[in-house]
Amino acid sequence: MSETGFDYVIVGGGTAGGVLAARLTEDPSVRVLVLEAGPDHRSLMMRIPAGVVGLYQAGKYHWDYVAEPEEHAGGKVLPYKMGKILGGSSSINAMHWVRGAPAVYDGWAAAGCTGWSYAEVEKIYRRIERFSDTNVPHMGMAGPISITRGDPNSSVLNVAFLEAAAQAGYVPTDNPNGPNQEGGAVLQRNTIRGERSDVYRGYIQPARNRSNLTIRCGVRAEKILVEDGRASGVVYRDGGGQHMVSPAREVLLCCGTIASAQLLMLSGIGDPEQIVPHGIALRHELPGVGKNLHTHPAIRVGHETTQPVSLLPWTKPPRKWVAGVEWLLKRTGMAATNHMDAGLWFKTDPALPYADAQITFTPLVLDAGYGDGEIHGFDIYLELVGVRSRGAVTLRSAEPSDRPVLRFNFLTDERDLVAFRKSTRIMREIAAQPAFDAWRGRELYPGTETQSDDAIDAWIRKTANISHHIAGTCRMGAPDHPDTVVGPDLKVRGLDGLRVADNSIMPFVSNGNTHAPAIMIGEKASDIIRGERNA
Repeated sequence: MSETGFDYVIVGGGTAGGVLAARLTEDPSVRVLVLEAGPDHRSLMMRIPAGVVGLYQAGKYHWDYVAEPEEHAGGKVLPYKMGKILGGSSSINAMHWVRGAPAVYDGWAAAGCTGWSYAEVEKIYRRIERFSDTNVPHMGMAGPISITRGDPNSSVLNVAFLEAAAQAGYVPTDNPNGPNQEGGAVLQRNTIRGERSDVYRGYIQPARNRSNLTIRCGVRAEKILVEDGRASGVVYRDGGGQHMVSPAREVLLCCGTIASAQLLMLSGIGDPEQIVPHGIALRHELPGVGKNLHTHPAIRVGHETTQPVSLLPWTKPPRKWVAGVEWLLKRTGMAATNHMDAGLWFKTDPALPYADAQITFTPLVLDAGYGDGEIHGFDIYLELVGVRSRGAVTLRSAEPSDRPVLRFNFLTDERDLVAFRKSTRIMREIAAQPAFDAWRGRELYPGTETQSDDAIDAWIRKTANISHHIAGTCRMGAPDHPDTVVGPDLKVRGLDGLRVADNSIMPFVSNGNTHAPAIMIGEKASDIIRGERNA
């Protein structure tokens, strides 16, 4: 017997799903059920900005995915973590607040995503944001997510980086989330008074006591039921066994880029070649499901410093304990920040419509392989945010608990390798500027012996990694595109009663951290759904 009594079933109570649940239940006549696989437990570590490293190491709060060996990157196996908790990755990420360049969203609109241009999504971002500075153009001032400007003066190395970027010819931008993203920038983060500001605290917690919102944690959706061209319900499992629930209106899929595609295929929705061999009955042919997987690959250039000016002492006792005590007592000090205060966006090719490279400067050597963590230094961490290589998510089996097959096809597009090579030289150029003269020691990686194109390329293939910014597997687009999974209204093509609302819908990933866009997608989805209800 299928449970009824809900208008909407939201599968996934993460970043976008949490936003959607909170917004839909603002109408007391709308009944919503949220199914979340992760726990409802709220660790104190989630509130501490500097606790982000510990959160990634705590397996309780994330899905541990592992991609297939990367043929074009020396066969390396890349792990990938996604939030598995009420509030999703918003609760455990690095708290970078990056909308993405206006040209990204205008590109979405040009690709058939009507209603998703920057002019149309900017007003949503303003609704989300509560910026700590007053009267900042282009930023929201009264939203549920608090945004704080970083403090470059927290380290002499941050100041040196911003000066060096300007000396290298990169004109500073006063607001990387405004109309002009490019240039050296003081980064923004979603924190408030020394604590993380996330979807749980900004959206879910204020809505939890509503009588029309039901949240079930620790349950896993196994299948979307399809009958006569309509998504009629969801099969899920908890500690007591298998259950079914049938919403009166729609199933809203918000499981994230990997799990949303996986659940569609487990339900018989997708490419027959990826479904039928696993013994799953094809319910709705949609070849684009699982395709277009991509994320931002990353490299870093690291230097030793000639003086002990890095964050190294704060990463170990006793100063680590001092920082923790200060945070507990006053919510200030070295634990009250993510230590990512300075950055840069630039184009590796001037013909590009927006910056394809993003630097996050860190006044610390992040590669533990150097000096057993005893070296003072800094990292110039670069993500290729205009990535071209594309991969796919496919099923490993018909068993929902089996991790899907992830193939990022890392560096398969030659343009990514070229952009990385150019970026390596640009990072070195910045590090060589006079602003760093007082602090710059030897180059730790890639090392001064790595100079030729071939040597740099080999180093990239060996050491490049991926960021946690995946997108694209349920692509939004025009109906005539062969890989379109959802239309601009987020409805799955050819099916009634089913929408997808998470970062999987991005036709191409935004050129920055994807936390802010995920919240925007949840807000936009609620606008679309409520608009249709009220039409």
